[in-house]
Amino acid sequence: MNTDKESGLGPLVGTWRLKSEVATFSDTGERVEPHGSDPESWMTLSAGGRIMFLFGAANRRPAKSDADRATLFNTMVAYTGKVRLDEPGRIVTTVDLAMNPLIHGEQVRFFSLADNRLAIRSAEQTFPIFGERLLVIDLVWIREL
Repeated sequence: MNTDKESGLGPLVGTWRLKSEVATFSDTGERVEPHGSDPESWMTLSAGGRIMFLFGAANRRPAKSDADRATLFNTMVAYTGKVRLDEPGRIVTTVDLAMNPLIHGEQVRFFSLADNRLAIRSAEQTFPIFGERLLVIDLVWIREL
């Protein structure tokens, strides 16, 4: 198993809290915050290269009906996989488990790190919660641990 120094992931290892998430649609330039202006979202990357994402909207409430459960499902994204540094500033996650099976395969992300602030940008692609529209998602994470 590669150590974080050998993999180049060392500076990214840790637990991160999401500060902002903005999706920009390629066809119109429209910008939306998929999980609201104050998302409750976390990312953890281990030294062994395992990454886990949990994205959620703020103020989620317990479900009282099937419609409520559907809303809870639609306001959460979770997946995990092995991550590798593909080239400087580019990581690839091979998803091996996701809350929504439409999230699978390799997920390419571009990143920059400054102190305890990690900016991640997706490649242009479709995302299950947005149907077939192409978009780019920009994430800003703050290191917690």
